Amino acid sequence: MESEFPLELQSETFKILSSNDDKAMETLFSHLYPNPTQHQNHEQQQNRSKSLTFLQCCKHHHPDLLMIKLFFLLTSSPEIPTRTNAARALVFVKPSHLWPKLRPQAQARLQAHFLKFITEEKSVHVLRLASLVLAETISVIYQNHQHWQEILEFLFSSVNSTEEKLREFSFLVFASLSNDCCLILSKSLHDRVKVLHSSFIGSLADSRNPNVQVASFGAVVSLIRLFSDPSLFHELLRAMMVGVFSLLQGYERSYFKSAFAELVKLVSAEPLLVKPYMSDMVLDALQIAENSGVSDETHRLAFELVLAMTELKECEQMLMSLPHETLVRLFIIPMKSLVLSVKEDGNGAGFGDCGSEEEKRKGVDGENEKVDDVYEFGIKCLKKLCVAFGGDKVLAVAHELLTKYYLDSADWKMRHAGITLLTVISKEFSDEMVTSS
Repeated sequence: MESEFPLELQSETFKILSSNDDKAMETLFSHLYPNPTQHQNHEQQQNRSKSLTFLQCCKHHHPDLLMIKLFFLLTSSPEIPTRTNAARALVFVKPSHLWPKLRPQAQARLQAHFLKFITEEKSVHVLRLASLVLAETISVIYQNHQHWQEILEFLFSSVNSTEEKLREFSFLVFASLSNDCCLILSKSLHDRVKVLHSSFIGSLADSRNPNVQVASFGAVVSLIRLFSDPSLFHELLRAMMVGVFSLLQGYERSYFKSAFAELVKLVSAEPLLVKPYMSDMVLDALQIAENSGVSDETHRLAFELVLAMTELKECEQMLMSLPHETLVRLFIIPMKSLVLSVKEDGNGAGFGDCGSEEEKRKGVDGENEKVDDVYEFGIKCLKKLCVAFGGDKVLAVAHELLTKYYLDSADWKMRHAGITLLTVISKEFSDEMVTSS
């Protein structure tokens, strides 16, 4: 089959990958990863396009040389930017595609060098990128029924290391392992459960270093099958909730988002484990979503936990057993989003014109996009809550909200939101509304 890459390019890539001179690769990196604060002109965009083609040609025709070259630059270059960009390039070309192309002797050499590199690397940023490379490499090794016991031993010892960068690194690697690899490892790591459990408990609720704390959230979710014992899982989930609220207080707009996203991921991935705690988690999510001291973005993020539950069969019974008062609180959250999305000109997001050309030139478009996001979120929540709770419960809640707060409100934005709620439930439950009336 004829290659899509010309012979001249194939020859050039081979020459550069085989050379001991790293300047060509460093130039390639400068084209691929320019300064993000600087606007790229046409020539720079062309250089980046050519560099991407160069990498793809390397991956297609010389995958073994590409892996070795990038790995060498990552582990041996004296320059932090070069090591950083080598890691980024490795993530881009995917080690899982390149590793199987290496000969066993080359694989063994790279494994030994990687262990040495981890212990000697000073840059936390480089280590964070390298964790993605290592996780993908470990995953492909174990999925191909091979082993790398030395790296596992190193990672297990690092979770309790006094060096925070090594603890964070090991957590990030565990968090980024493929699902198949985690399943394979969980079958053979039961003798490590207590050590990992103890380390996770200590890191999840310890906000002295939020980078380590958030990394531990991802590691717990990735390795959660190891902690299916109810008592172990109970302690981990409790530590996660304590950690989430501590991050909310100190790092709402940064670390909290990542930690809470892992909590949502846990609910979606392991609903049976979480099932006994779901009603409490709904109340915890409501506590955050109703908190007037946090941003609207945080309100919406907290509600994503509830939305994740509405999509799970395992949550149906729990959701249907929630008291009426809790349902009212759940519906008020998206209603607040609808109120926020109503514009001063009387149009809700999604209705009417988005502004004059002059307004758009002044940047009003960006504001409209934010309002549209809030509106879309509110509608999405209402629809999912309607599906989850069914006509009888939803109509009872809607009747209470509309008559008490919205339709007769002196605030026209509240009335507008009430009409939107009526529109949604009339589409979802037209038959029930006719029967009820």
